[in-house]
Amino acid sequence: MKRTSLLLAFLMAGYGLSAFAAGKLGDPAKPLTIKEWIQGKPVDVLDGKNVYVVEFWATWCGPCKTSIPHLSELQKKLKDKGVVIVGISDEAPSKVRPYVERMGEKMSYTVACDDNRKSFADYMGAYNQRGIPTAFVVGKDGKVIWVGHPLGGLDQVLEGILAGKYDLAAARAAELARAERAEYQRLSAAGDASARELGRKLLAKTGNDAQSLVDFAFAIVANTRNKNRDFELAEEALSKAEKAAGAKDHRILGTRSILLFESGKETEGLTLAREALALSTSESDQARYKNYVRVMEARIKK
Repeated sequence: MKRTSLLLAFLMAGYGLSAFAAGKLGDPAKPLTIKEWIQGKPVDVLDGKNVYVVEFWATWCGPCKTSIPHLSELQKKLKDKGVVIVGISDEAPSKVRPYVERMGEKMSYTVACDDNRKSFADYMGAYNQRGIPTAFVVGKDGKVIWVGHPLGGLDQVLEGILAGKYDLAAARAAELARAERAEYQRLSAAGDASARELGRKLLAKTGNDAQSLVDFAFAIVANTRNKNRDFELAEEALSKAEKAAGAKDHRILGTRSILLFESGKETEGLTLAREALALSTSESDQARYKNYVRVMEARIKK
């Protein structure tokens, strides 16, 4: 594996760098095509009875292992409110079943095995999602109304849906913004001179929210397939995020660690990754930064 692809493999597994294609929020969901139900009763996401969370995962996926206990707690919390969580793997039942058994109460929601990746194509493929874990929320009207990382706002989305306050129009606007960022990545990777102008427009539209600015920078620095990454633009976004945060922030440090590492300042990048780990408090954040440190240390040793 090439030096750049090692970090990319980790980052894409955890965040799912992607761009929306044919599928759009508000489109009708497809029925699940399942080879075998490993745990729980078979479900019909189009039955109009529940809100369904359809999550794609794999036994080999480290970030998936981090999100599984969270999904289990979420299922326990919302099971009496009409929320059903289904985890789908494209692996063989003989591999998934023992994994689920070992997880025990940490994985206490419905689990199934995909049928020749048909469900994967209808969801992950249709929405051009490339990284796992990725979750899709299907409303009682049978439409896909949210797509994202299970630890990236799913709780708040479900709370909003159950309270009748979920703003699909705002979610669609966010989807459009993601499409614009995908176009920026395409132009940048192609070496198109117009990428710079579009990138600056997108940065201006991002505003002064620290998390949004970090996400903007991360999308640039973590896309190691792009040989024309604009590190200067990413640094500008992180500097704005620092002003918005007003204090040392592990999110900013973690993303800047990748920026430095990928721009050739490997030792400095590793130092910041360790600092981000020391500042983080949540289990998911700590798991992420531990992986940053692990991957960076492995690359430096080569």
